[in-house]
Amino acid sequence: KIDVDVPRKFYISEKLESPNTHEETEHLKFVDNTIKTSRYTLLNFLPKNLFEQFRRIANFYFLCLCIIHFSIDSPVSPVTSLLPLVIVVTITGIKQGYEDWKRHREDNKVNNSPTKILKDGSFQEFEWCQIKVGDIVKVSIDEEFPCDLLCIFSSNQKLKCEVTTANLDGETNLKPGKYLIKDTFIDGKLPKFLDPIIVHIFK
Repeated sequence: KIDVDVPRKFYISEKLESPNTHEETEHLKFVDNTIKTSRYTLLNFLPKNLFEQFRRIANFYFLCLCIIHFSIDSPVSPVTSLLPLVIVVTITGIKQGYEDWKRHREDNKVNNSPTKILKDGSFQEFEWCQIKVGDIVKVSIDEEFPCDLLCIFSSNQKLKCEVTTANLDGETNLKPGKYLIKDTFIDGKLPKFLDPIIVHIFK
């Protein structure tokens, strides 16, 4: 349960390899930046897909009908009920499997998109899925944000940052961004943050 009155702390550009305190250990519990919209894997596709299909009233009804026809001496051949059910379930499974394969492909495309993260005093290229909480990410003009970001600096001459949220709400007008930290860069270099940043995320 999330306590909205308690702010979250995270360390800027810090990787705590050997946490010494409970607070530092809690910092390592953030989830990664991997995007997953797919529903199935190769191992769970068949049982999960069959379970979802037979949750439908029509499929469950024909399944019960087939079981009854196979369990008693019925004048009607069980094949007349089983064959349509198998065809419907098979076609639906193939369709859903193909759609989920496309989701996997899009997820991999997004997760493997390149971005630049500050490491060892310089911006190096990484993939979106490798971004961790506290990383300093460089976003160039007309690039999409690889994750939820807090603006700490802009290279604009007027020190302004404007973004569009068309992917979220369809609005194409530019919205001004606000800085979390001002006067961050000194002689073009970013100093090392020693203290955690405290952010009221949920207020």
